[in-house]
Amino acid sequence: MRVPLPALCLSLALVSCGLPSAPPPTNPVRFLLVNDVYVADTLSDGSGGIARLATLKSRITAEGPVLFVLAGDVLSPSLLSKYYSGRQMVDIFNEARLDYATFGNHEFELSQDTLLARIAASKFKWLSANCTAADGAPFPGVLAVDTVRIYKHKVGLFGLTLPGDYRRYVRCANPDSAARHAIDTLSALGADLIVAVTHQTVASDRALLDREPRLDLILGGHEHEAHDVMVGTRHVLKADANARTAQFATLFGAKDAWRQAVRLIVVDAAVPLDSAVERIVRRWNDSLKVRLGPERVIGTAAVPIDGKDARSRRAESPLADVVTDAMRVGTGADVALLNAGALRLDDVIHAGPITNYQLESIFLFADESRVITFPLTGARLRELLEHGVGEGAFGKGGFPQVSGIRFTVDSSQPSGHRIVGDIERAGGGPIRPDERVTVAFDVYPACGGGDGYLVPEATLACAASAEAPRAADLLLRHISGPLNGKVFAGTSDRIRLK
Repeated sequence: MRVPLPALCLSLALVSCGLPSAPPPTNPVRFLLVNDVYVADTLSDGSGGIARLATLKSRITAEGPVLFVLAGDVLSPSLLSKYYSGRQMVDIFNEARLDYATFGNHEFELSQDTLLARIAASKFKWLSANCTAADGAPFPGVLAVDTVRIYKHKVGLFGLTLPGDYRRYVRCANPDSAARHAIDTLSALGADLIVAVTHQTVASDRALLDREPRLDLILGGHEHEAHDVMVGTRHVLKADANARTAQFATLFGAKDAWRQAVRLIVVDAAVPLDSAVERIVRRWNDSLKVRLGPERVIGTAAVPIDGKDARSRRAESPLADVVTDAMRVGTGADVALLNAGALRLDDVIHAGPITNYQLESIFLFADESRVITFPLTGARLRELLEHGVGEGAFGKGGFPQVSGIRFTVDSSQPSGHRIVGDIERAGGGPIRPDERVTVAFDVYPACGGGDGYLVPEATLACAASAEAPRAADLLLRHISGPLNGKVFAGTSDRIRLK
């Protein structure tokens, strides 16, 4: 249940919200969770903002202790992190009095020296039971487990991150084995309550909670949408990305008999800004203006343009339609493909002026969002699309956005057989399996195998990818050129879902 701040009972035992006859629990253990926070400022729709999270923590703390936790993906990617590599997020979360963080997969996009510098600058604690340096040694300043006293309770915490194809300096071991060892360690230390701070899929979190009866609560990230999954009486919690919401959990009772009450708090204009945190946010934003020059208008959105991940990772996206059109037209390709994860805005561009800052904020991996072109048969095009709509990519960053074609997806079918009927040209007529088309694709999936794509046909083009055009530049030229500065964004039946 989403609870706006005025409806939140800030006697903040919260279990008695709406139940005035119920006494508040004695000596509760409470957690405030956010995850996947890439943007420190409020979003264009007025939601989110670390300054509001600081207010929430202050108000809750006035009623008693609370652990403020961030479940990964904070140092990268963002427009500011393009230039400051997450230094601004550490600075701002330090002021917001964050208590614990774990690594998200995007933290490992930083160089080793940069990551270690961010950890060293953090006033909050970093947790990871499964991610270490490549030689197995823990990163300096990172704890596999930690304990903290809250009232009479000894609370044990550990962190986990999903395995991935990360930079060579990092090794993320099997999270399930690491979790078992961490739980054994915390149990031996006499923890009354054991909590995992994770950055992995909700399915993995649920399976972990189901396997480990001594684990009381999972505070998770990685998905960009809020989740509250129960295994018996225990919860897996995740909030919406970019602090649009925060999960608030209250646990009361004792070892082996914990009761849990959970609320999803909407973080919007009803939550005042913490002035000290907001000053730091403004200072970092001002530094960006010095670096990039003044923000300038390059066009106008005639209607709101939906660029939220919740849509682009499972259906045709209005923002992606504009971007892929820009890729196809700008490169002269027959077809444009884009993995949805390349779009990092996760917001709505409101009707009105569109600026160069907004376009730069869509693409936060400058090299990975360069666009190459290469020939592909219709059969191979279908295979790539099948991969993107398969079980492993549907709802995730690998979901394909397209221009120049139309196709139908039946997600009830097994992976590899979800595209129903022909892949059609936008102007009509099928693309035959033996027919060759020119495809524009961003280099992360085409050259780096990102999101599980394998495209050997792109090898020659990948060799020259450093000179390939940036997607942001193609989009800017498309808006100011073919679109004459006016964007009428809507979906056009490119991806039909059965």
